This record gives sequence, structure tokens and C-alpha cells, in this order.
Amino acid sequence: MPFYLLKYIVFNRVGVEGLELVQGSLPSIGLRPRCLARLDAALGFEWLLTNGLGGYASSTSLDVNTRKYHGVLVASLNPPGDRTLFIAKIDEELVLDGVHYKLGSNEFESGLKPEGYKHLSRFDLKPFPCYLYNVSGVELKKTISMVYEYNASVVEYYVVNPYSVEVKVNVSPLISCRHIYSTLRRGQVKWLCREVNQETVLFKPLNRKECVAMSFDLGVYHKLDRWLERVFFRVDHRRGESFLDDYYIPGFVQVEVNPESTSRFRVLFAVEEDEEKTLKTIESLRSRGLKTIIRNELSRLKTTSRRLKERNKQVKFRGPLSWLLLSADSFIVDVLDGRSKTVIAGYPWFGEWGRDTFISLPGLTLVTYRLKEAKQILTRYGDLIRDGLIPSTFPDVEPTKPEYSSIDPPLWYINAVYQYLKYSGDFDYVKYKLLPKVESIVNALAAGEAPGVKCRGGLLHHNAGMTWMDARINGVPVTPREGCAVEVQALWYNALKITETLCKVFEMEGKSEVYGSLAEEAKETFLRVFWNPELNCLYDVVDGGRKDPSVRPNQIFAVSLDFSMLDKARMKAVVDRVWRDLWAIYGLRSLSKSDPNYMGRYSGDWIHRDRAYHNGTVWAWLTGPFVTAFLKVKDYKSRWRRFAYKNFLDPLFSEQVYMYGLGSIGEIFDGDWPHSPDGCISQAWSVAEPLRAYVEDVLYIRPRYEFSLPVGGDKNFLRKRL
Repeated sequence: MPFYLLKYIVFNRVGVEGLELVQGSLPSIGLRPRCLARLDAALGFEWLLTNGLGGYASSTSLDVNTRKYHGVLVASLNPPGDRTLFIAKIDEELVLDGVHYKLGSNEFESGLKPEGYKHLSRFDLKPFPCYLYNVSGVELKKTISMVYEYNASVVEYYVVNPYSVEVKVNVSPLISCRHIYSTLRRGQVKWLCREVNQETVLFKPLNRKECVAMSFDLGVYHKLDRWLERVFFRVDHRRGESFLDDYYIPGFVQVEVNPESTSRFRVLFAVEEDEEKTLKTIESLRSRGLKTIIRNELSRLKTTSRRLKERNKQVKFRGPLSWLLLSADSFIVDVLDGRSKTVIAGYPWFGEWGRDTFISLPGLTLVTYRLKEAKQILTRYGDLIRDGLIPSTFPDVEPTKPEYSSIDPPLWYINAVYQYLKYSGDFDYVKYKLLPKVESIVNALAAGEAPGVKCRGGLLHHNAGMTWMDARINGVPVTPREGCAVEVQALWYNALKITETLCKVFEMEGKSEVYGSLAEEAKETFLRVFWNPELNCLYDVVDGGRKDPSVRPNQIFAVSLDFSMLDKARMKAVVDRVWRDLWAIYGLRSLSKSDPNYMGRYSGDWIHRDRAYHNGTVWAWLTGPFVTAFLKVKDYKSRWRRFAYKNFLDPLFSEQVYMYGLGSIGEIFDGDWPHSPDGCISQAWSVAEPLRAYVEDVLYIRPRYEFSLPVGGDKNFLRKRL
């Protein structure tokens, strides 16, 4: 994001210079002509809608796709994975007095053609994306929405014709049939198009079983059968990815608007696994009424927002926090069987990641009191434990084949179980369903049963590339961190103490002593080998006699987690070092700027970006544990809570929510000024962790049952059942 854009958003936030924020029952962001006229900047504003299945719709404020991931309908064929683009975009054309005015724009290597974006007078996200075009006084408003728990999207048009002559509106779908990670060329697919009736048309790619349908409540369909070739994606080009795509245009719907009148009509798109199911879905949705479908989704979002606010009345969810509530909802999606929920790590390209899920779970489901969803997620992953590990990821192209390749996800799982108990007081479920899962993880890790993991001297030794800093180039870890990574040991100790605590709560004294002994052994070894007296902080990795003094944010977890091995003085020293060396407005750098391996720009091709990914890039999600650690050592005093909000959280909330991925917080930022956003436009843990820290630490609204448990090693506790 260019710095001049950052300046006018930060210092002229309401209405001036083209950005307008409106607060109602649902939040709204408006971009006016002065903002939209800055072409490169306007193409940097992206929006996102989701359907609760992992599918989504996304594009830019100019309705020009800049990524292969953009589209009006990206369907999740195996929820929440196998995301496939079917409707890339919709282009419109107005015919007035025989003159054709094209409103749609697409980018090619030679530039934007046609220049339909110049007719765009306003863009709103409220929370559906809405484009308002004006052609010589004729107005066309286009609003895009998705149908919850369906692979379907609805585009609504409202046209105002002030003239004494008829106006024609041509609506052309640009369709595709490819996975979001790839691009498509004309010769790779042939289409079979069939008009079912005067209101519905089927588009069937001959090389796939899926079928997409278009249905409309006004107008006449005209066949076209042409291709739009070599569409250029500027962001993908900049990132060194495939960046040229071909779209198929089967035809267009033409609607005639009478003189001096208005017209409102809608176009529905739906995808199913075959023609029969597609037609049934279309019939089912049409029977509700397309107008009703849009209203129902708007009502669902209002109800979701209201319920979340009512469940936590102590928090004033206004402005950016209202957006974060809606964003949090977008990450919680159905699994294929429809009986369970899971978390999408980030839109548009991340799928299910175990680590991201359980780091995000408190912020997405607990501080928002979505306890039912939290319980479902914990239960599902608990059933997938294998040799002490939980799935690291479910590959989007093969979501039924989880990978087990990381050491920290099971430890984050145990932490999430404990946080769930603190919020829910669901003692029986934790005792009989979740505690056995927790014990199986701890026992397997302690016994060295997990592939690539051994427990020696009380600490977990792991192979290279098994931590959250897992970027690889040609299969080789960029930051291998083989041995004992500091955050893994902090999480391991925390997991042992949680298991000990739960056994105490449930009066399993024999087991409690075993886990307590393991925790003490881990603590003794950790304190002996991990302290770096030269920098007065923790080593990042210890591997036998090799100690890595790199200053990275990983040590902050030795302070932020419920159970810490450090005394107060060392906690303060760690926080001071991290603050001094790593803080960068929107989060923590992944490596100190003074390190020779530091890379301040996340740019270029895959190789350059993967080198920078964990070697200087700023991560927004780390704001959460940093705020927790900072206020922990400040004893949560009110002046320091105000300080933490102003200096650590407010920049994310008041600026980033209105930039890049509108209404959400992106994945990462450059380590160097001006810390431009990059990566996914909407990242689960970037939303969840700052939100959690704001509620729990800044507002100091603690979990209801927290003081029913021996937090931090306090043995004098009283178990409550309310």
C-alpha cells in the first residue's frame, strides 16, 4: 500500500479524501470518486464475502480482478477445501440512444480495457460490495452477495433511467472452471451451454462433472460464445506466480428499462457436483425468491453481529470492532459432513491449518462466546490425533488427506482446551471427552512416539522445519530451527502444567504428580540452557552445544502463556528485548533488524518472499501474545492497559481494518517502513489474537471460570460449578 494512501486514510479518515465510514446495525465503508480516481491505490482495496463452507467471493473496489483468486463465485467442492473458481466476474454494458457504454473493466498486459471504471462514482462495502455507476445521468447499482451454506452467489441490479428513451442493460458472466491456485487457457476446456427455460441457463465444462447455472428474474438471455483471453493479474505478476488467464463468455442477459422509470433485477449463480443437483439447488433457491435470499443473508449477518454483542455486553463492539466480529464469523465454516465446524486460516488461499485453528480459537469463538463451535472444533481435531500430533494442514486440493508435520499444533490444541474450560465451565465434557485426548498427546510426546520428535532432559527435540516458521525453498527449510525451539518448550511446559492442573481438578492425583514431575524437569533444563546473558533474553533455539542468539518473537510465548517458567525479572527482560528489537506498528518482526539475515521487504518471486517470510516480515497475530506479555509484567495496571491499546492495538484496528482487505486484518507486513500489508487479505489469527488481547488484557474482561482453576501454578484454588 503506497505511503500517501496510508497518510490520507490515517489522518483524514471520515469522508475527506474519499473514504467514508458509516456505523449502523452493520458497519459500512464507502470509497468516493477522489479515492477511486487513484487507480493503483483503488486496486489495492479488496473485499471478501464468504459462504460458511470455505467458498468465497472477492475482488477490488474497481471490480477489476488483480489476482487469480478473485471471483464472484469460488465454490468449495469438498468443504472447506477444493476451492474452485466458476464465476470470475460479471461485466455490464449500458445501451443509451444506440450508444454502448461498457461498465466492466479488465486488465491486460497493455493496460485496463475498456475504461468502464471511469463511470464508477462510488464503491460501498456495507457489508456487501456495492458498485454505483453513472452514465450521463443513468445510474446502475450492482450489489454482490453470497448464499450462506450454498455454493451460490446473487448479483442484484438497480437501474434508474431519467430519460424519455429506453435503456438496455447487458449483463455478461465471465466463467471459468479451475482451482484457485492455477490459471486456465482457452484450449484446456470446452463448454456445453443449455437453456433450461427462459430464466435459467446451464454451463457445463466437458472435462469436469460439476455444473454451474445462471438464473435471473428479469430479462432475456442471448448466446455469445466468445473468450476473453490473456487477462492480466497484476498482484500475481508481482508475486512471481502465474498471472495470465482466459475467461469464457457464453452469453448475456439483456434487461430493458423503460423511459423515466427504475428497474430492479437479480442474477443467481450456483454450482453443484452434477447437472441434476445444480437444477435442484436453483429451483430451491428460486422458490424462496432471489430478493428474499439477499435479505436473509443480510438478516443473518445482523443477527450474528447482534448475538455476539449481546453475549459479551461488557465490550462495546463499535467501528472497527464491528468489522472484526463479522470477519471472525467468516473463518468459522462447515466440514463436509455438515455436523462439525472448523477454521479457515486465511482468505483467499489458505485452508485448514491445525496451528492457526487453535491459536485463533480463543479470539474467534471464546471471547465472542461461540462455545458450541469451539466445542465442535476441539472434538473434531481430537478425533484426528495420531502419535501425539494433530493435522498440520489439510491440503486444499486433497482436503481428506491431512498432513502431520509440525510439533506445535498439538500443544496449541491443549492450550485451547484449557481456554475453552475457562470460558465454558464445561467440566464434564472436558473430563470425559477432551482430557483423554490431552493425555494422549502428552504421553506420546514424552515417549518420543511422534515422528521427528524426542523428549530429552525434559525438553522436546524436533527435526528441522517443524515449527511455525516453516517456509521452504525446494523442500529445504529457510529457518530450520532444528533442536529445541524456544516457543515449543514454552508450549510444552504450558501443556504439562495444564494436564497436571486438569488432573488435579478432576481428582486424579497420581496422574497429576506424573505430569507435574515432567513439567519440573522441563523447567529445570530450560532455565539452565536457554537464558542468553549477553542479550538478557532467551535463545531462539538450543541444539546440544549450539545456541542460536537470533532475536525473534518466539520467546514472547515464554511470558504470555498461562504457565511460565520464568521469574518476573526475566519476564520483564524478555518483553523489553522483544519490544525494543521487534515491534513495528502492526505487529512483531520475525527477526531483529540488526541481524545479518534480516530482510525488510516481502516482495519478488516465491524464493525471495519465502526467504523474507520469517526473517523480518511483520506478523499481525503476534500483537496478541505481545500485548498479553506486556500487560502481564505491568500487572494489568489501568494506565498500562490504556498505553497498550493506543500503541499496540489501535493502529491495527483504526487503520488496517480500512485498508488492504477491507473490514479485516491481513496476514503480514513489510519489516521496513511504511510496513505495507501483504499476504492473505484476511487472516484468522490476525483478527483473533488482537481481538482476544483487547478483550482479555486491555479491557481485562477475564474468562468466567478462570479463577476456578489454578492458573500460573497456584495450588490454592477453589473449583466452582455454577
